[in-house]
Amino acid sequence: MSDVLAKALTPATVGEWVQGWIGGREALVSLVVDWKGTVELLRGGGKARPALDAKAGEAFALARKRYGESAFCDVYPSVDNALPRARGFATSTMDIAGVLAVCAAYTGRRESAEELFSLCASIEPSDGIMFEALALVDHLNGRLLERLPPPPPMTLLALVPARTLDTAEYRKEAGRAEVIKSLAFEHERAYALLREGLLGGDAAAVAEAATISAAAQQQVLPRAEWELLLGGRDVSGALGIAVAHSGTASALIFAEGDEARIAFAELWFREKSKCRKYETVKVKVCGGGIKLSM
Repeated sequence: MSDVLAKALTPATVGEWVQGWIGGREALVSLVVDWKGTVELLRGGGKARPALDAKAGEAFALARKRYGESAFCDVYPSVDNALPRARGFATSTMDIAGVLAVCAAYTGRRESAEELFSLCASIEPSDGIMFEALALVDHLNGRLLERLPPPPPMTLLALVPARTLDTAEYRKEAGRAEVIKSLAFEHERAYALLREGLLGGDAAAVAEAATISAAAQQQVLPRAEWELLLGGRDVSGALGIAVAHSGTASALIFAEGDEARIAFAELWFREKSKCRKYETVKVKVCGGGIKLSM
């Protein structure tokens, strides 16, 4: 029997509210949703220890270096994250941030959200899921740019294709950074509208900002289901469209409680995508933050 020394609940995303060239750099606001992963720091339990994937393993190595190797002689992390990988759900950030958070808590450290984000970004470009509410972040260099209010109540109908796109692979494409920079006007417009919508609690404005950013991303990395998303929005009366800018998932955005429109969109997707492999999943949007317990 293993002893649980620390536990972290980490939120997922369905891509981003906005992402692009904002304020003279690449930046994003993660679209945090009410899906959770769990990371536990354990002791004991015999010789069998759960395997870590590469990114979680890097996080544990960083934690041992930062907090002291001697503290982790008979201690190891266990990650429980059932979300599919390389879709845009922030699974790597969830695992990395969770491992670092439980290791810090166990050694008596409680890293701030800014410190934790910087540590995550030292391993790979990261989502801002550790910030309470929402935040504009420089995901490449691990810097907080602006804290934002939580989103007003909304629900997503996520469209999840079978194909994957790893963040690291997305970053390797030659010339992609220049294309992103060339769309700065649209990205700035999307962020200004998002910020205004969040401050005013205006779901329609927040969703429109996401749609502007998603449309701009279609020029950076065209996705096969874009016309399907546009059609689904138009026939169902959804507020807008969100995408994972460096992933494959996307979503229609609905006002909270708009179950009839969501059900109609789900049926429409099913009818129109018979020849493709998509899964539809309903999930509520929310703010971020990692919940720690000892």
